[in-house]
Amino acid sequence: MGELKNLVADNQDIVVRVKAAGRQAAMAGLGLVEVLKAEGEKLQAIDFNAKGEELKAKALELKTKLQAVDVKAEVEGLKALDLNAKAEELKALALELKGKVLAVDAKAEVEKLLAEVQKLFAELVAKGEQRAA
Repeated sequence: MGELKNLVADNQDIVVRVKAAGRQAAMAGLGLVEVLKAEGEKLQAIDFNAKGEELKAKALELKTKLQAVDVKAEVEGLKALDLNAKAEELKALALELKGKVLAVDAKAEVEKLLAEVQKLFAELVAKGEQRAA
């Protein structure tokens, strides 16, 4: 009889945990809706005509700058470069970067990323609970 009570209690505990997880997922979904709604409002506030005019002005500015470049002088400057010295400099930089990459603790980076994801999920749940209230 005691085993039956334990089995029933275990099943009830599982049901409670599943309901809690389902509620958290639903609240995260509501939080996501709230975030997307806010982002949509930001997009609606953008004046695309003004942005288009701004981009046209930047394009004209770049065109003017490109037309002012002295191509022959640039070519002569490139010819004067010591390519062997540059290659050695790049090799040294590559070795330095390789050492830095090997020094990165991948497990710590993954744990840091997991913590950030959990924080984001908790924020979405909180926003969903606020919206549901």
